[in-house]
Amino acid sequence: MVTLRLTATDLSRTVLRSAPSALLELGAAGQRVLQSGPPAHLAAWRVRTRAALTAPMRPYLDLCRRSDWFPDFLTPPGLGSDLAEALAEVDRTPVEVLAAELRPRIEAGDLPGRVGPLAAGDAGARQLLREAMVAFHAVAVDPYWRTVVAAVHADQAVRGRAVADAGIDRVLRDLSPHLRFAPTGRSYELSYECAFGAGVVLSPDGRGVTLVPSYFVPQPVVLDDPTGPMVLAYPIRPTRRELATGTPLAGLLGRTRAAVLAAAGDTPTTSQLARVVGVSVASASQHAATLRAAGLITSHRAGPAVRHALTPLGEQLLRAGAPAAVSRR
Repeated sequence: MVTLRLTATDLSRTVLRSAPSALLELGAAGQRVLQSGPPAHLAAWRVRTRAALTAPMRPYLDLCRRSDWFPDFLTPPGLGSDLAEALAEVDRTPVEVLAAELRPRIEAGDLPGRVGPLAAGDAGARQLLREAMVAFHAVAVDPYWRTVVAAVHADQAVRGRAVADAGIDRVLRDLSPHLRFAPTGRSYELSYECAFGAGVVLSPDGRGVTLVPSYFVPQPVVLDDPTGPMVLAYPIRPTRRELATGTPLAGLLGRTRAAVLAAAGDTPTTSQLARVVGVSVASASQHAATLRAAGLITSHRAGPAVRHALTPLGEQLLRAGAPAAVSRR
């Protein structure tokens, strides 16, 4: 059990991230692709990604081989969504940090001996690691990034409404089936079962918590940087659809309209569609109208907003990702 002991000040400083973390998603994808039994919506993704693995990716995948441990230096405190900036932060990892994290794992047999040069801070090993991360990202994450971002934005929109309607404590109660949130006297405890780190109690001590939604992370995980807020990454609710690139749809519908169709799977409002896809509300409404006329989405008013949802034909098109899905219309 890992428990976060929060004060009222911590609660007041708890915030929701609106974008996924490039390196957090990359690391979780590395662990997912090396382990059996992924959830249904990642099964086909895992098969495709495993088929695309190459030897130059090994320096990174060596560090993803355990389900109960991942190097902290590969998820630096910033957790930004820009891959280049995040990699630059990894490049700046001090030699003593590399040694402290990797050497004990090598000696315990958790990591292969070929990780030794990296643990020693060798410049060539650092470069090979960077190249491996870029190569793995290109096949495991980058082709699916639009879908990942849309799903994370949709989750954040739901949490944001909950904050406005009921407060941050309601968000923490409903954040994940893996998490338990309860008041305990003058403090609050947010805890989750963990196969490792039994009985660990962590206290932000007034720094607050940054909640980071993740597409690939299988269970909550805490990343603690003493110089900033404590980070709690949590898995967003799984989608019914398989993770797909949407590239064929982009060729058929255009990139923006394909992104609108993918985002409609989370029943967003028009404003949420606009934010997820990165267009104006008027443009999102126009694209939604075109997709609705094609029978791919439906729209209905919910209070002051209009919500959009996929039709069975729209879901079929997203699953297939091929023109055949609409050739009969």
